[in-house]
Amino acid sequence: MLLHALRVRGSLSRAELARATGLTPQAVANIISDLIAGGLVRETGRRKAPRGQPPIAIEIAGDGGYAIGIRIDDKHYHAVVADLSGSLIEMIDGPVTVTAGSDWLDFVAKLHAGFTARFGVDRCLGLGLVTPGPFDVTWPGVPSPGAVPALQSRAVAGALSALTGVDIFIENDATASALGEKLYGEASDIDDFFYIFISEGVGGGIVIGGEPYRGLRGNAGEFGHFIVDPAGPPCYCGNRGCLGEYLSLRAMRAFLAEAEAAGEETGAATKRWMERAAGALSIALASVENLLDPEMVIIGGAVPPAFLKDLVGELGDLRPSVCEAQGRERLRLSALGERSAALGASALPILAATTAANGLEDGPAGH
Repeated sequence: MLLHALRVRGSLSRAELARATGLTPQAVANIISDLIAGGLVRETGRRKAPRGQPPIAIEIAGDGGYAIGIRIDDKHYHAVVADLSGSLIEMIDGPVTVTAGSDWLDFVAKLHAGFTARFGVDRCLGLGLVTPGPFDVTWPGVPSPGAVPALQSRAVAGALSALTGVDIFIENDATASALGEKLYGEASDIDDFFYIFISEGVGGGIVIGGEPYRGLRGNAGEFGHFIVDPAGPPCYCGNRGCLGEYLSLRAMRAFLAEAEAAGEETGAATKRWMERAAGALSIALASVENLLDPEMVIIGGAVPPAFLKDLVGELGDLRPSVCEAQGRERLRLSALGERSAALGASALPILAATTAANGLEDGPAGH
């Protein structure tokens, strides 16, 4: 509870911690002593006070530990290291050449070993691993675009924990990106928002009250399977006209290949696809706003910033919804790009270490 209060507010005195948590001053003093001894918090000096003894401020000790975050799909990975306060220490990325199912765990374990060799084994709080979802769901014989079937089960957390010796936190990339956006990006001042992740597929992350909403099985936010046209193209999930069949990179490549085969000029075909994708997104956006009434929708993912800018430009005026209000900002572009998922992944072990009753250890996103 104390660590959570410090994570949210930054710096508090012992008396402020007692008021924020409802604990007695003596309990706070005892716990803070233990946390200081463990290197998780530190005293930062006395504050100025109008009268009486100036209080001593307490803050989370960033160097008290670090966490690893990895976002991986079937072709590429991003990995980051963040300290206990959330500050970034290192960021790497590269291609993935793994093919066999069991080798995926070895690949992740080797990334972990490289980081711990540089930053120390004992200080590692854990590893957040995020991939395209959904988890523990079998579509009609076809995996999600970009997904790694060997990693689409939360059961891999146990096997990976045995390989690395640290706690593993599994999450889908869209939810992790929403968390990364909250901590590092455009949503730092927003507690209720919806995040759109465009990649080989299309995902969504839901944040309510500053915390990710995952649903019963951890698969909430499958925005790519919003049905925008029941008579539209078939989707691998078994339905027709899902948003992902219009908006994903996979859908774009298929559309452009068909246009090229028909002799259409690439620029004209790309513009036609963008218009079609924006039209489908416009319908889905109105639906998600009416469903959730978010303060903001943020759009990002594993696509170039210019792509997002063109897409939002093609949207034009958003459709009416419960979020419509004169002069109100409803949509923002992410500036984090594909890094957002890895950044969110690194936050999972940190939140588990600094948040009371966080729902990570026993819930579907747990280890």
